[in-house]
Amino acid sequence: MKIPDRLIDIIAVPCLLLVLMPVSASNAANALLQDSERPVPQRFESAESPVSVLAEIVASNPQVAVPMQYSVTILAPRGAKVVLPPIAGVSINETDKLSIVDQPLGDFLLTGVEVTRDVPTGAVGGARRTRLLLEIESLKPGLRQTPALEVAYRLGDQETDTPISDPEGTVRIPALGVKIASVLVAEDTPDKFRDIKPTMATPVDDLETPSPLLALLFVGLGTLFVGFFWWSRRRRCGKPEHWALQRIGELQQAYESNQINTPEVLEELSVVLRDYVQSACNTPATALCTSEFLDLLTRDGFDAGVISGARSILSKADVSKFAPDVEALGDDGKPAFDQVSAVVKESLRLQDQARRCQHKISDPAVQATIETVRKVEV
Repeated sequence: MKIPDRLIDIIAVPCLLLVLMPVSASNAANALLQDSERPVPQRFESAESPVSVLAEIVASNPQVAVPMQYSVTILAPRGAKVVLPPIAGVSINETDKLSIVDQPLGDFLLTGVEVTRDVPTGAVGGARRTRLLLEIESLKPGLRQTPALEVAYRLGDQETDTPISDPEGTVRIPALGVKIASVLVAEDTPDKFRDIKPTMATPVDDLETPSPLLALLFVGLGTLFVGFFWWSRRRRCGKPEHWALQRIGELQQAYESNQINTPEVLEELSVVLRDYVQSACNTPATALCTSEFLDLLTRDGFDAGVISGARSILSKADVSKFAPDVEALGDDGKPAFDQVSAVVKESLRLQDQARRCQHKISDPAVQATIETVRKVEV
C-alpha cells in the first residue's frame, strides 16, 4: 500500500521539531550563561571623539544599603553644548543638587543628584568640564548594573584649520556594574535555630542600710530655715500698733505730696484698720463686712466717738469702690488719718485696762475679799 505524501508530512514535521527543540533550548541556555559570566565593566572612558566622557562607579565598600557614587565626567571644547543623559523622574538639565527618595536606576536606587556645569579646566585649549554625580545604593547582593546612558553634544564654532566633519553627536555609556557583598556571614544559618541559653546568675551586692545622718541633717536645716524665717518676720513686723501707726504716717505723707489720690488713701486706711484689729484683737476682721466690723468694736468696748470715726472711714472706702470721684479729704486729710489712729490708741487703752484688771484680780488681798463675799453669799 502506498502512503500518501501529505500523511508523511504530517508525521515528519512534528518529529523534526521535537528533535530540534532541546538543541535550541540548550544553545539559548548556554548563551544566557555566557552573558551572565561576561564581565561587566565598572569604569568606562570614551575614545575617538571630540568630547571625552569618563563614567565609573565609585564604591570603596560595596555592600547592601551602603551609599555609592556613579560619576559621569564630560570634557568638551569651549563653546560646546552638552546635554546630560535623561534620568526618569528627574529634570536633570534643570537641577544643580537634589535629594531623591529611592528612585529606580537600573538595579540600584537613586538617592541624590548633583550637577556641575561648564567649569573651566585650565587647559590650553580652553576645555570645559561638566560633571554628573549620582548617589546610588542597592538593597540586594550580587552583581548589580546601571542602565546604559547617552551623552549628547553640539560643538560650537571652532577657529581651527581642520574642519570638523560632524559637529553633533552622542557618546553611549554602556551598562556599568559592581558586585554587592551581602551583610550576612557565610556561616549564618537562618533556618537552624539555637536553644536559648539559661539565665546567668549575677552576684547581687547586699543593700546597705541608708544612714540616718542625711535625713537628720535635712530636718535640721529645714528647722533652722523655718526659725530664721519666723524670726525675721517677727523683727520686721514688730507689734501691730507700731506697724499700723507707721503705715498711717506713710499714707499721710504720700497723700500730702499728691502721690496717691483720695480713693486710694481711703482704701489703704480701711485695709490698715482691718488688719490692725485682726492682729490686735485676734478676730477675723478682714473677712467681716462694715456693719459686722463696727459691731465687733462695740462688743469689745470701744468708745462711741472712735467707732463713729471708723464708720466714716469704712463707709467712704466702700463708696469710693463704686464712685471714684469722691470729694477730697478736708484739712489735708488729717481727720481721716486721726480717726484711724484713734482706733489704734483706743485699742491700746482697752488692752492696758484689761491688764490692770487682771493684775488687781491676781492680788492676794483682792482674792481674799472675793472669797469672803462668796462665803457670805452661801
